[in-house]
Amino acid sequence: MPIEIELKLRLQPQFVAELKSLPLLQSYSISEPTTQKLHTIYYDTPDLTLRDKRIAFRLRKINDQWIQTIKGGGNVSAGLHQRHEWEHPVVSKQADFSKITDAGLVELFADKNLRQQLRPIFVTDFTRITFLLLFMQDCKIEFCIDQGEIIADQRTHPICEVELELKSGTPSQLLAFAELLEKECPFPLIPENINKAMRGYALYTGEL
Repeated sequence: MPIEIELKLRLQPQFVAELKSLPLLQSYSISEPTTQKLHTIYYDTPDLTLRDKRIAFRLRKINDQWIQTIKGGGNVSAGLHQRHEWEHPVVSKQADFSKITDAGLVELFADKNLRQQLRPIFVTDFTRITFLLLFMQDCKIEFCIDQGEIIADQRTHPICEVELELKSGTPSQLLAFAELLEKECPFPLIPENINKAMRGYALYTGEL
């Protein structure tokens, strides 16, 4: 079962330019940074069945490609998120339930009533700048700076955060890099335990 391991850190927008030019990033980068516009639609039933089961179901457009992603379970502590994740390309902005292979998820989404009730709940629109880093020889980290907003009905909430996703290596190596990053930064980076999906739901329900 695939596990996504990432550390989320919040920062103030006025520090983004300084963050992008940190010598630390230049030292560990192994490729040129890339910039993408990401448009993501999160789906659930009107009574938020998936949220109650701790499942996020989304369709994300990256350039001209749509990606269907399901995330669930896992845990979070001090900004370190570890969740099960299943990703599959799909041909359009339509859910493709045939792509689901996990037995538990197959059973859940086999419910025709649930599938018929799925609808967009909230959207995230943000720009992502990505640096691929090599740390401690065998530790690869995707260093992403996300800026944009979450939209639910007429309500919006800003996004300004760093995601450090572990591509290879161990969580302890990821945390070691985060400690080094904190020392190098002349501005605060705050561990973020609430991911974009959780904030989107809170915005949708009026709790945010």
